[in-house]
Amino acid sequence: MAFVALVLLAGGSAWADGRRFALVIGENRGLLTEEHLRFAESDAQRFRDALVEVGGVAPQDVVLLTGATAPQVREALTALSSRMAGGPYERLTVFFSSHAGDGVLHLAGTELPLQELVDFVKAAPVRVGLLVVDACQSGSVTRLKGLRPSELPPTRLEATGVEGRVFISASGADEYAQESDSLGGSYFTHFLVAGLRGAADTSKDGRVTLEEAYAWAWARTIEATFATRGGVQRPAFSVDLRGQGQLVLSEPGAAKARLTLAVEAPGRWLVVAEDSGAVLADVDKPSGPLTLALPPGGYRLKLRTKDGLLERGVTVPAAGGAVVRGEDLERASLVQVAAKGGPESLLVFSLGGGVSSGLVSGLSVQPGVELRFRRDAYLLGPLNQWALALAWRTGTSMDATPFTQHEFELRVGTGHRFAWRRGSVAVGVEVGPLLVLQSLPNDTARTSLGVTGALDLEGRLKVGGPVELFLLGTGGAAVVKKSSGVAVVPRLGATAGVAVSF
Repeated sequence: MAFVALVLLAGGSAWADGRRFALVIGENRGLLTEEHLRFAESDAQRFRDALVEVGGVAPQDVVLLTGATAPQVREALTALSSRMAGGPYERLTVFFSSHAGDGVLHLAGTELPLQELVDFVKAAPVRVGLLVVDACQSGSVTRLKGLRPSELPPTRLEATGVEGRVFISASGADEYAQESDSLGGSYFTHFLVAGLRGAADTSKDGRVTLEEAYAWAWARTIEATFATRGGVQRPAFSVDLRGQGQLVLSEPGAAKARLTLAVEAPGRWLVVAEDSGAVLADVDKPSGPLTLALPPGGYRLKLRTKDGLLERGVTVPAAGGAVVRGEDLERASLVQVAAKGGPESLLVFSLGGGVSSGLVSGLSVQPGVELRFRRDAYLLGPLNQWALALAWRTGTSMDATPFTQHEFELRVGTGHRFAWRRGSVAVGVEVGPLLVLQSLPNDTARTSLGVTGALDLEGRLKVGGPVELFLLGTGGAAVVKKSSGVAVVPRLGATAGVAVSF
């Protein structure tokens, strides 16, 4: 996805009503040939909530439209024009999240030229107009006549008595902005909304200006996408403004529900909603306390340190604030904080005992022990982990001529792991060599080397700190040497044990 924001600040009349309006639109579906987006509609919802909670927009003056076609958007624009006919008013904000290409927005199989939104905001009877477009491949619309492009954040954006416009793009014209599975939204939109809620309040005055919000989101977007498969995103903007003062976008310090991180030292904080698991903020907090305006409810706070993670739960009341101090945090293990496209790299050691079906007649079940090493790291496509397994199995046959058999397996494989806060489920495939040793009653021994392969299904449950319980099921086959030649033998197995993450 690409993120563009066009701020049109028209010179207002001597009088303007303080009322603020907003139209917020999100659509996951583009044209028939385009892959569905995952977070365009939820991004729109989060942006709408921020406008109401900290942006000074009354709930009745914001229209949220999801699953919209181009004709439905035009109807919404017409209806909003009628509502604003008695202006001028203070501000209009239009947010749009969907697919796009070559300056045309793609909405559920229909098309809407971006110029229609630009013209609507230009003509609106408001002192300040803000247009935010979060759309795929919209870098081409950054080339507006008369604007001066730049890849650096603005140093000062004025508002009072201003005439002019500002154009902001979350990616360059030849770059793709990206959605994040872990954040549950596009990178730039996530950081912009978190900035409006207080993360970007670098002046610590309880207000977030356009300059602060964009500069904060600009830096975080570059950092977050620096090592992703989609490549680094470099937000850019074009500006042509005249006037004095600053444009305040939000006032998190005046919000009814607030969370204050009263920890003096700087650090990387993650704020996650308890009920939904949604990431509300991924914040590099500078020195000193930081206040975030959040919806009331329960949250998990995570502070990354050099050797682990500090973690605790907190409830933000509907009215008032919750304060978290350093001594309140509980020591926890370094858990997954997912990056774009998959989980962050972790090394997991597993040890367990189990049983598997035998390879030869007279030896139907073999108990054993398995040591596994797993690395969570994005590889290719849906593959986000690789594994190395060392297994030993033994058993004594019940035939007339009993013998003891030992087996040693070395398997390597890959797969996909689905993770949540309390555990994970992984599916994958593993292959490797199999060494079989047989001891006969007459003190003779037989040795053979084969190959084994299996599909595996593993479930893990966190029990505390870095410790998890796991249950692994495998199904596959082994190619082994028998007295009559080489045979393919089906094999099933199950292992249970303990895993530790590092």
